[in-house]
Amino acid sequence: MQESTLIPFLRKNLDILFVGLNPAKGSSENGHYFSVNQAFWNQLYESGLLTKLVDKSNADELIFGSNKYNYKNWNFGITDLITEIAESNSAKVKPKKADLIRLENVIKDYKPKTTVLLHGKVLKKFIGHLGYIVPESNTGKLGRLIENCNTTFYNIAFPHGNSITSESKIEKYTELKEFLNL
Repeated sequence: MQESTLIPFLRKNLDILFVGLNPAKGSSENGHYFSVNQAFWNQLYESGLLTKLVDKSNADELIFGSNKYNYKNWNFGITDLITEIAESNSAKVKPKKADLIRLENVIKDYKPKTTVLLHGKVLKKFIGHLGYIVPESNTGKLGRLIENCNTTFYNIAFPHGNSITSESKIEKYTELKEFLNL
């Protein structure tokens, strides 16, 4: 494991906050989130959350750093459960209580309309931390989970490297878009 160089894209008034487990080594090395594989950006585009297909090499700056290509100019952000380390093998990544508390505080402080938990380990650890029974991966809408916080949570499986089809993930992103459109 190595130290991550990525800086989360966080600000107030986010429509969607995406939460990964930790930065991948390749993403940390080239300084861009989701820059090793195009799948995440393709899924957002195919669901209609992006108005233009963007290249993985600088998509994070375009989508999280601005809102020009985001549906209805919505504001998107990204952080990780563990922000300090870069590791591509999630089996080696061990979230600690402090990571869970930090993420809960980030959500309480920034108050995103929705938060998408992108990794099975994030789902399992964070939902357990909040005191809920952990649902299956790629569940979609989970509801409001933090007391005195209006953020609605979603679980959408990590973009690649698992048995859940891209079509199923796109369906969940489409449901998220429809929820925010209400």
